[in-house]
Amino acid sequence: MLNLKHNTMRNFVLSFFCFLFLTGIQAQTYTLDSTVLTSRVVIDSIDIPWEIFWGPDDHIWMTERFGRVSRLNPTTGVQTVILNLSGTIYQQSESGLLGMALHPDFLNQPYVYLVYTYLSGTVKEKMVRYFYNGTSLVNPITFIDNITGNTTHDGSRLYFLPDSTLLMTTGDAQSQPLSQNINSLNGKILRFNLDGTVPSDNPIPSSYVYSWGHRNAQGLAIGPNNIIYCSEHGPTTDDELHIIHKARNYGWPTVAGFCNTTGEINFCADSNVVTPLVAWTPTIAPSDILWYNHPSIPEFDNKLLMTVLKDKKLIAFDFNAAGDTVLSQTHYLTGQLNRLRDICVSPEGKIYLATNGASWSNSAPFTHSIVELYNAAYIPSTIVSAEKAEVKIWPNPIGSGQNMNVKLPSGQSANITIYDLQGKEVLRTDIVSEGNLHLSLPAAVYVYRISLNNGKTESGKLIVR
Repeated sequence: MLNLKHNTMRNFVLSFFCFLFLTGIQAQTYTLDSTVLTSRVVIDSIDIPWEIFWGPDDHIWMTERFGRVSRLNPTTGVQTVILNLSGTIYQQSESGLLGMALHPDFLNQPYVYLVYTYLSGTVKEKMVRYFYNGTSLVNPITFIDNITGNTTHDGSRLYFLPDSTLLMTTGDAQSQPLSQNINSLNGKILRFNLDGTVPSDNPIPSSYVYSWGHRNAQGLAIGPNNIIYCSEHGPTTDDELHIIHKARNYGWPTVAGFCNTTGEINFCADSNVVTPLVAWTPTIAPSDILWYNHPSIPEFDNKLLMTVLKDKKLIAFDFNAAGDTVLSQTHYLTGQLNRLRDICVSPEGKIYLATNGASWSNSAPFTHSIVELYNAAYIPSTIVSAEKAEVKIWPNPIGSGQNMNVKLPSGQSANITIYDLQGKEVLRTDIVSEGNLHLSLPAAVYVYRISLNNGKTESGKLIVR
């Protein structure tokens, strides 16, 4: 339904020359372990960006907390407003326009899901689905409303699972007992069908509740093993990173962090509480998380990335093969940028960070921006000429349900993995020499990664129509 252009070479060249000639600013660089990242401010002086998401139109989709939804051209920095809810939402402190998600089959069903707070006697929260007509978000349908809200502790992150159901985090709205009240939607992770109905396999019949005992979760991501990860703000102690399990209790407000006091130990045993993978005291203020799958930044490849507000840093988590144990956590960029609220990744492996000011105060003038980080030394396979490419795949774009042809160098075998733009693995298979791969994926933009047995890796963009 959307007229999308996909020319990686053109985008690469435009990005380079726009950086040199349009900005006229010398690049700032940051060194990780060995990789040097170049940074570029895509846009600044925006009003508290909360959600950024790489769209299938090669634009960054963004919410600003005062009520604006925009498409942002990552090359030129041009911001196109597609919805303004500033006269509808209630925005104070941490409340306002929050989470956003795009329909998994957005090319054919261009629906956008939004969460925001509003006034109805008191502060409330709702989730609404809009239709994108190519220029604006229209025809809102409210899926759920009248959730208790507050100026703080409202959640709310939206995230699609591989089965195309939608998760939504809610906060305790500063009313802590609600997190343990199964009849309340606060302090929960909720799960919806695409049409807003309750999935038949939710743990509580006719209820959106998927898990409970949460304080204020603001990060959701899925790893290669379809494990759901969640980052959560603690009180004065115990910020947390969790694995989310259906129908499980996460302890708040009785438990903060691990079960290590007498009262917590007893409650955990009685209530089947899930303890965190990692807990931080003093707190770090974790915001969003994302699974990074791209060879362009080796320090981040196949790791969970977390944006952090307090120490203004990015944490990379290395997991065991099963994905259920954190082997290490490495902290990068500490104090070198403003507070980091959100993260998204382009199909070329570039990282985009939404910065949330230099301090918790959000008064004007605004110091919020979208910053691009990339490895300038990395040359993606998608701009290598066909004659020199190690691997050939065609057709691309390809129709859903068609066969994709794959040709490898003579004598080589390879593992092929395909990810969606949220970093979720949607297909993995092995292939020898040449053959074809049946793709029954929904129409969308994906990233493929081909690992040859000679150690070389190629990746690029795959468009399924």
